[in-house]
Amino acid sequence: MRDKLITGLGLLLFLAADDVSATPLVAGGDHDFAPYEFIDERGQAAGLNVDLMRALARELGRDIEFRLGPWADSRERIVTGEIDVLPMYVAAFREPDLSFSTPHVMIYHEIFVRVGESSPGGLSDLVGRSVIVQRDAWVHERLLDEDFDGELVLVERERDALLLLASGQHDAALVSEAVGRRMLRELALDELTTSGGPLFPVEYALAIRSDQAELLGELNRGIERIRASGEFNELHQRWLGHERSVPQVVHSHRWAWLLLILLLAVIVLAWRWRRRAVRGAGTLADAVTVEQEFFTDSLTGLANRTGLERHLSCRLEQGSVKGGELALLHLDLDQFKLVNESGDHVSGDHVLQQIAALLVELVGPDGFLARPGGDEFCVVLDTGPLETLVEKAEGLCERLESQVFEAGEQRFRVTASIGVAALSGTNRSIAEALKRAEAACHLAKEGGRNRVHLYSDRDAAQLEHHGQMRRVQELSTALDQGGLSLYFQTIEPARPQGSTPLIVELLVRMTAEDGSIVAAGEFVPAAEKYFLAQRLDRWVVGAALDWLDANHHRLPQLGRAYINLSGRSLGDDRFLPFVLDQLDRHDVPASLIGFEITETAVMTHLHTGLATIEALRERGITFALDDFGVGVSSMAYLRELPVDVVKIDGSFARRAIDNPRERAVLGEINDLGKLLGKTTVVEQVETESARSIMAELGIDYVQGWAISRPRPLDELVSGGSG
Repeated sequence: MRDKLITGLGLLLFLAADDVSATPLVAGGDHDFAPYEFIDERGQAAGLNVDLMRALARELGRDIEFRLGPWADSRERIVTGEIDVLPMYVAAFREPDLSFSTPHVMIYHEIFVRVGESSPGGLSDLVGRSVIVQRDAWVHERLLDEDFDGELVLVERERDALLLLASGQHDAALVSEAVGRRMLRELALDELTTSGGPLFPVEYALAIRSDQAELLGELNRGIERIRASGEFNELHQRWLGHERSVPQVVHSHRWAWLLLILLLAVIVLAWRWRRRAVRGAGTLADAVTVEQEFFTDSLTGLANRTGLERHLSCRLEQGSVKGGELALLHLDLDQFKLVNESGDHVSGDHVLQQIAALLVELVGPDGFLARPGGDEFCVVLDTGPLETLVEKAEGLCERLESQVFEAGEQRFRVTASIGVAALSGTNRSIAEALKRAEAACHLAKEGGRNRVHLYSDRDAAQLEHHGQMRRVQELSTALDQGGLSLYFQTIEPARPQGSTPLIVELLVRMTAEDGSIVAAGEFVPAAEKYFLAQRLDRWVVGAALDWLDANHHRLPQLGRAYINLSGRSLGDDRFLPFVLDQLDRHDVPASLIGFEITETAVMTHLHTGLATIEALRERGITFALDDFGVGVSSMAYLRELPVDVVKIDGSFARRAIDNPRERAVLGEINDLGKLLGKTTVVEQVETESARSIMAELGIDYVQGWAISRPRPLDELVSGGSG
């Protein structure tokens, strides 16, 4: 009898345990929030979050049941326990009753307005206005939390917000970016458009009740496995990836053999350049999406500078959490060039990978780690008081100093200087955060290296004399007070010819306080880094069109004037309307204008960048791909980028003078460009012998001091172009 009782109890326990795994996971969601979650035309749950939760249920060995409905109902059901998991925005004001999984996507919001009416640039421009938002959505809660000084009109769905706005009622709607733009297309709401830049970047994650710690752990482990397998990349591309048109290069079957040769050339050249550029092993996993590539450092697998900025944008919008300080640590390895000089760059890369792995271990899950470039790392921390954060930074210094790193048969010791900046109070911008942390790091180095420096407002006077900080201030002043001017440099045929159209590149210069002229290379990197690039680009475009409007009739030989564009402008969807407006305001043929862009700029801002390029090319503007050949994947993307001119990086010209092998490589690049129908230009041609080599290789055009030195733009009409 006793044995039967034990057997029966064991069976009951087994069945009970089995029943837990057999219990379906009940998932909620918004029924009209495409492409994240929605009810499709078949009445089935669909979207990125739905597919992710299906994959998670499979990983957990459980069935899943979806109960999508109005957002307010789903929000209530997760709290009452009617559903187990709910995709939602991560927010500090939601933490008391909910916990969040590892975020899987970043979502932005935008202001939607009627075409032809006011164009608010940001939230401050909506003060006193009537704004439509979804009831109980993150934006609604956020605006209430900030005591928004305006009228909030509440609707049940973001679709309703756009339809109500289109009917002529109220001033604006605040809607999720991807959702709103998709609805504009689906509903053909041509009378609506977006205004200003993206607002409220916020991470999106799976929410569960705070008492479900075991389920939270299972979800996070499942997400990690799905990401590692590459499945999440496929889901992300399926729902959020953008189709892009690829120019057709070969149109005839009798040219098929030429396509085969082209593909072989791409493969060979890409392999050769990758062998030069990718040093060492242990880089990021092979299968990554284009978006991941531009948010991730390929050497260490950490976030790159773009990924760091995206994370900071979100965190600074949310503010610090759990009552602690949010801080940014900027870590610069001391005299790391000695590691490279004692071995080679391969050794240096191996050491950087080991340092990254050590930092991941030391920082742990409470911090966000990035490698913005070179021998620099950044850490975002949000736990504990400021004193604890400084102690943690000092601990990083001590651990790095005590660690021995190996590369081949060599052993290295490395120290670091760390700057710490608290991100609270008034410094609520990415630019200010990066500037303060980097400045503190610089002062740590000046203080003797291998130490930590905490930024304070007293540091500001010292920082005025340091490199980019000074340039940022000078550039800002120059933009405000007319301290910028345009220069030009001519671009000529490699093989001198008779009468040919005049082609120039326009260059920006800054007048320093002492009256000296500062070249773009001295301040453009600072503009890119500290968010002045878009403002600088707009000044250059406006000034160039003003000058051409006044002078192009005096230059009948002018063929084209090229203007450099930054990646930030290319990724700003407000830049295209600005350029189109400038073209309409000036009596300048669009065919006289060319824009120079880099491969990195296009690929970092792929969707917006391609749309801008294609729209401006339709107006007659030419695009040139600048610095071609320095990117690992340049050859692979050349076929797909809608550019007319390829400007080959000047390093090829320098190496080709004395190195027959490099000369052959340059010839192959030129041949491939010609095969794709591109005009080729080689930069930094500094001698007549170099120009002769370019002509022998069949290069179309050359640019450099052997052709002409940069000169003030007014000399183009007063003193010729020679």
